[in-house]
Amino acid sequence: MNLSEALEPARQALTDGEAALRVLDAGCCEPGRSPSIAALARALAEVREGVERVADDPRAVEATVAVAEDAGAQVGRLQVGCCTEKRLPLYTRILGDLATVQLTVNRAVDRGH
Repeated sequence: MNLSEALEPARQALTDGEAALRVLDAGCCEPGRSPSIAALARALAEVREGVERVADDPRAVEATVAVAEDAGAQVGRLQVGCCTEKRLPLYTRILGDLATVQLTVNRAVDRGH
């Protein structure tokens, strides 16, 4: 399996996370959270760009993981401030997807545990 193929689970996780974020955004009842949700969408896009950089240059793993960690922190802030338990599974899904990205990119370049 080549590096690009090995990164496919990360790509799929990002697609799933982006879908969950769209559901969160559509159901958000607090207009002030929209900038935070938009910032998270940009962060997820940056993580996706990082995954593609890793496909071309395995040395991009550290930068990609750092961006994924920052995106996870953004998810955590949004989750803790959420006004309803009904959306918590969506936040959990996005966090899980970001963990999948981290694990996938590290494994793809033979790093990690």
